[in-house]
Amino acid sequence: PSESFSPSMSPTSPPSTHPSESFSPTETCYWIDVSVVFDLFSDETSWDVQRINDTGDNIVVKAYNGIDNDANTLRKESMCLEEGQYEFTIYDSFGDGLLIDVGHYIVTSYGELIVEGAEFDNSEATSFSLPLTTAPSATP
Repeated sequence: PSESFSPSMSPTSPPSTHPSESFSPTETCYWIDVSVVFDLFSDETSWDVQRINDTGDNIVVKAYNGIDNDANTLRKESMCLEEGQYEFTIYDSFGDGLLIDVGHYIVTSYGELIVEGAEFDNSEATSFSLPLTTAPSATP
């Protein structure tokens, strides 16, 4: 027998507050949200999320580079990550971080704060575990 698939035209619902099953039936993933309000110099700002491996060869799971059109704009990226150790790093190529009167960033998982900020020099990194169990650790 063959199976047929009919796509739904209905919008998908927002992420739930519970872990989701990933494409692999044996793994669960956890949603994180990265929200950045860019300052006037948005093309200087970029960020990434890396999975930390025991071997030291971390894997970038998501990255974003600001563009001129991002100035004074909120950009939000959501991603579902497997259980494990991760690091969020935000960069500023000029070395002055985000202008705090305009720009800032926040990273959350199911509404729980992982890190937020605006003032940093060239970069700021925060390590965290999923699922969240303890407060993340920031390193300038």
